[in-house]
Amino acid sequence: MTYETLKSMTSGLLLGDNVLPQDAVTLKGLVQYALTTVATQADSLHLMTLNTDEDILRLAPGDYLIRRPIAPEDDVDPIDIDEELTFAVSRYLASYVSKDKGGIHVNAADRIIKDYNSKTYELTGEIAYQDPISKDIYAY
Repeated sequence: MTYETLKSMTSGLLLGDNVLPQDAVTLKGLVQYALTTVATQADSLHLMTLNTDEDILRLAPGDYLIRRPIAPEDDVDPIDIDEELTFAVSRYLASYVSKDKGGIHVNAADRIIKDYNSKTYELTGEIAYQDPISKDIYAY
């Protein structure tokens, strides 16, 4: 999903409510906050890494780390998180702006993250990961 699509989707979630900030710097800050919030709660496969030189946000299952997602700069930039989690990012973003429905958006985002984590745990439980550096096999 592109940044432009994320903004459009979030604007749709906010119909009849407050609108997204027009100031690009403010909006980018809110998007980064939403991305970080999702990355803190979800075991994003896209953000998992073994590279300790990256900007690490937290530990992940096994020996993996979750790196900090990078906020998009331009409308054509992809959102730096798994496609399924972009919907949670949009919901959190809407919750920051909404005057009356913030809780609804947070609850929806939390459900998306729980569903995603459930699928991730199911997937990683069935797949053995091979550490590309040491070539050790890890089963989860």
